[in-house]
Amino acid sequence: MTEPVLPPAWSSASTPAPAARVEISSLIETLHAAGQRLGELTGGEVDSVTNQDGRTLLLRRSQDQLRHSEAAKQSAILNALPAQVALLDTHGRILSVNEAWRRFSSPHTLHGASDETHLNYLDVCDQAEGEGAADARQAAAGIRAVVRAEVARFSFEYICLMPSGPRWFLMTVTPLNAAVPSGAVVMHLDVTERKQGEESLLRFGSAMDAVADAIYLVDRARMCFVHVNDAACALQGLPRETLLALPPWQALETTRAALEQLYDGVILGDQKAEPVELQQQRPDGGTAWIELRRHAQRSGDRWMIVTLARDVTERRNAADRIAYLNRVYAVLSGINTLIVRVRDRGELFAEACRIAVTQGGLRMAMVAVVDEAGCWMVPTASAGLVGEALADVQQAFSSSQAALSGDTLAARAVRLRAPVVHLRGMAASADLQAVTSAVYERAEIHAMAVFPLFVADTAVGVLVLYAGEAEFFHDEELKLLSELAGDIAFAVDHIDKQERLDYLAYYDVLTGLANRSLFLERLAQAMRGATAGKHRMALYLIDLERFRNVNDSLGRPAGDKLLRQVAEWITVFLRDANLLARVGPNLFAVLLPQVRQEGDVARLLEKTMKAFLEHVFRLGDEELRLAAKVGIAVYPDDAVDADALFRNAEAALKKAKASGDRYLFYTQRMNDSMAGRLTLEKQLRQALERREYVLHYQPKIHIASGQLTGVEALIRWQDPRTGLVPTGRFIPVLEETGLIYEVGRWALQQAIADHLRWRTMGLEAVRIAVNVSALQLRHRGFIGEVQAAIGVDALASAGLELEITESLVMEDIATSIASLLALRAMGITVAIDDFGTGFSSLSYLARLPVDTLKIDRSFVVDMTTGAQGLALVSTIVELAHSLKLKVVAEGVETAQQKSLLKSLACDEMQGYLYSRPVPRETLEANFLQRVLTA
Repeated sequence: MTEPVLPPAWSSASTPAPAARVEISSLIETLHAAGQRLGELTGGEVDSVTNQDGRTLLLRRSQDQLRHSEAAKQSAILNALPAQVALLDTHGRILSVNEAWRRFSSPHTLHGASDETHLNYLDVCDQAEGEGAADARQAAAGIRAVVRAEVARFSFEYICLMPSGPRWFLMTVTPLNAAVPSGAVVMHLDVTERKQGEESLLRFGSAMDAVADAIYLVDRARMCFVHVNDAACALQGLPRETLLALPPWQALETTRAALEQLYDGVILGDQKAEPVELQQQRPDGGTAWIELRRHAQRSGDRWMIVTLARDVTERRNAADRIAYLNRVYAVLSGINTLIVRVRDRGELFAEACRIAVTQGGLRMAMVAVVDEAGCWMVPTASAGLVGEALADVQQAFSSSQAALSGDTLAARAVRLRAPVVHLRGMAASADLQAVTSAVYERAEIHAMAVFPLFVADTAVGVLVLYAGEAEFFHDEELKLLSELAGDIAFAVDHIDKQERLDYLAYYDVLTGLANRSLFLERLAQAMRGATAGKHRMALYLIDLERFRNVNDSLGRPAGDKLLRQVAEWITVFLRDANLLARVGPNLFAVLLPQVRQEGDVARLLEKTMKAFLEHVFRLGDEELRLAAKVGIAVYPDDAVDADALFRNAEAALKKAKASGDRYLFYTQRMNDSMAGRLTLEKQLRQALERREYVLHYQPKIHIASGQLTGVEALIRWQDPRTGLVPTGRFIPVLEETGLIYEVGRWALQQAIADHLRWRTMGLEAVRIAVNVSALQLRHRGFIGEVQAAIGVDALASAGLELEITESLVMEDIATSIASLLALRAMGITVAIDDFGTGFSSLSYLARLPVDTLKIDRSFVVDMTTGAQGLALVSTIVELAHSLKLKVVAEGVETAQQKSLLKSLACDEMQGYLYSRPVPRETLEANFLQRVLTA
């Protein structure tokens, strides 16, 4: 076999002595012979043998094969490398090279002139000439340093001029054996493409730095910056090295997941190419608007994301300024259009606020006017905020900003005759800051401006605008809005003047009441309302008697003062100035817009004239009492239009002044009717005082057994002049006049007294049902009166039942339930009268604390005329029983009705079939049995 070439370092080692060399040679021959003999003995079939000590020894043939195999492996590895590789001994001689070295070797490179072994590579480098001589000597120095173990590794890049053009190589030198100096491994790697890429990157970087926009190059796979330009560093306020070391998501103020999703969308084309604007923190602490554009570029097998960032703060601010101005111009246009058509101050303020909010994009607009004392601004109109937020802002303004003295916003605006701007958080008085900061924060208000409103050099109010942007009120906007405030003030002045003209045209200057022209308009409107409501209305003309004597004796000023006092008194008495007018020197007109009962007309007039006669008017030291004559006309009885009705009222007044009557109606029928009704009312009052009212009782019978179960007390009037008066004649008058309350209270007390009388007499003391009127139930003292009435005896409540109509209960269900609970707590039973006529809800019926339902007479009559009526009564009975209520049928007059009620399981009945209402004495004699006592 061929012996390996040993490195010079080995060959230059000290050699053995001659005797030793002979011994070594002999030993080698012996080993060769032994190995040859073993091969012969084994026939080449054995690679190794084991001696007596158990050591395994390779035969020479196997050793040779192993060495060849290892050499082949190493050669294959070296030949597979793309780099040119050479192995050098310690003197620099080439021991071996790979195939790449052989293919690329050229006399013009550092690789040397030949790939033959034993060629000294260091000599080739030392002897190099021309442009590459310096690089060759640097390579030789590096190789020597590695061989001598002075450095662990050496590398450098050099350029090589090739026929195809210059190419760059990376030379690396590493020790052949790191443990023992034994040579070096020299490797040349072609890095031309990388160098060209770096040079391209440097050129690209220079071009990027020349661009004013910030540019970021991000490797999507590694999610790291590849390059950033100077503008990006300036935008971030960081050196390039620091910025490149940052993760992109940190530098761009987002999260990695969000940025990766965004980049993938750009690569796939899902993201739109339009720029995106966002706010970013500046290095100095401020904020900037940044416009971002992103593109995906493929670089080999990688994707690069190119992000261009442009600071568009100035452009954005300019656009905002234009938008602000456009909003202000829209407000100016809208309000100036409003000023042309509006004729009412309240409408002007309300619409101006609305336009400021809807067209100006403001959070809120408010107008406050100077109060009567001239020291405060009172909010009168607003738009924008509502509910609690509106109340908070108005309260904040009223409590700390609206005073016209001191250093408030309103005071400064009026004093300077110029707008005053306040930004949330800016320095202000302690009160203002404390009140407004939290309120404005909740309402999202960042700025407000107060504009004074002047009319004829007098401050009449302020316009307050609230913006959601802190930068809304610039000088240009303030100038335009100040002009707007001036336009509103001009409109206020115009409206005031127009209102003054209108006032003179429609109002009496002396009293402030409507004049004849305006009153006739109101009269016509009231007549239209009466027609729609299908009710009547009345007109009074009141003439002050002997008023001319006041003017003649005390003078015209005194007469004027007296007229003002009369107008004020009538206004207070009527509680509505719109119903009153001064239509002549001493003539007043009064409107009664709704007449429910005929008696209402005369009753109101009687009440008014009585109070008028009792009132004392004062003129200096003089005390005066005035009388009046009244003429009355009723619509639609007396006329169908306003002028005719007014003329007829004048005719009635003229007739009253010519007669001895205090007042007269236009028609004689009404005079006669009112006279009769007033006489009846007087008699009914006297009847209560003279104890002319009596109670009649109608028995209630248990249908199944025929036994008496109770009685209903009914009010009767025993007139000593005419006898028993029909109930239809006097009960409605009692209800109209309110006398029903006093008479009803008497009936309650009388019923309790009769029940206790029966107990004392030993008679069957059945429970008495007493009807409760609407006036009684609604009176706040009713429950107390009932409690006082039954307080006369512990057994009184057991004999009392109160009947309340269904319609009365349903008028105010909550109050009715509370009252009924209080009554039942006293031991009094409660019945719902006329059930079925009040359209009560079943859900409320189940909640009502009652004991009995009384079926109205009309249903009992219908029961015998058709199946529908019978089904209705049957339903009422079943419903009452399901609610555990007793059922009483009213107005039973025939045996057929009784039979049907019995078949329907109705509990009780009352009516003419059994008995009419009878006096107490008749009831005691004919119906109440004596109770046996032990």
